[in-house]
Amino acid sequence: MESHADIDIIVFPEKATCENSDGSVKARTDKSLPFSIISKGMLERLGGVSYTSCQKETVTDSKGVQHSPIGKVALRWHKKESVKSHSETFYVVDSQTALVILGVTSFDNTSQSSGGNMYPIGLQQLTAEQELAMSQNKLQVAQRREQEKKEQEKTEAQRRPQATHKR
Repeated sequence: MESHADIDIIVFPEKATCENSDGSVKARTDKSLPFSIISKGMLERLGGVSYTSCQKETVTDSKGVQHSPIGKVALRWHKKESVKSHSETFYVVDSQTALVILGVTSFDNTSQSSGGNMYPIGLQQLTAEQELAMSQNKLQVAQRREQEKKEQEKTEAQRRPQATHKR
């Protein structure tokens, strides 16, 4: 399997309700990189998305290009023809070129099958509080259904005598 490939993706801010990008961008996948990279130029293209400063080790991609991150930013991305988006921490490099490289972290939770068009649904184990809330909700729904059933039976029972008197 290739360690890198080019794909069309949409990248947008983590807190955005919809993609406000001006379209898809060419991104390169590179499984030799330990993390994903985005350039300052691409962040400007996304509407001036801000990032937090941080120092990260310089890495070399599969093409031999070195990248020295100066910051990081939380973004979401999805393939151009896909609806499932992925949350990703991108490390920012000081370049005005529109650059996006999806590192190995992009593929940890998005195992590809069937030509890369199918993804598993990411499920998390529920916390004890979430399980309790769900069981309480199920109980309330069951009680409400039982009450509605009793009311319906009562209404039907009241209608039956009226129907027999009319004959």
